[in-house]
Amino acid sequence: MYYFNLIMFYSLLGFIMESVVYKICNTNQHSSIFYGPYTLVYGFGMLPCILLFNKLTSVLPNKIITIILSYLSFVIITTTIEWIGGSLIHLFLKIDKWNYQNHKYHLGKYICLDNAIYWGLLATFIVKYLHPFFNLNIIKKIPNHATIIILIIFLIDTCLVFINKIMKN
Repeated sequence: MYYFNLIMFYSLLGFIMESVVYKICNTNQHSSIFYGPYTLVYGFGMLPCILLFNKLTSVLPNKIITIILSYLSFVIITTTIEWIGGSLIHLFLKIDKWNYQNHKYHLGKYICLDNAIYWGLLATFIVKYLHPFFNLNIIKKIPNHATIIILIIFLIDTCLVFINKIMKN
């Protein structure tokens, strides 16, 4: 239940962050493929980053080396998750929620160097400074019954996305 809560929490934060960016940029985009307020690529990106950071912190005595290795790893992890997410969305729903082909250093549609650098920085900042607070004060305090309700809502939402896709075809 803890890992599901962690994924959903960071998916919600990612949704909020992208929604704010879209509002500032005056675009009518919706951050998620779902109807609910969560963008799973953020949750699935943060989970391995948090697990790796915790492991590196426990085995490496030097904090600077830990941060550098974490950042480099986070660039790879978040970029890989972004590529997998974009590819899966395209495979199952035949849509591209993001497309970086107009970026100078892109690799296909779903990843590019400039965003990879930013995702690594964002993940490092969150894991190092924000996650300890979020984990202690929010994520670990979510009751099991709330997690079950969130899971049921998420499963219904997932079914609705696929039903809607089938109805459109």
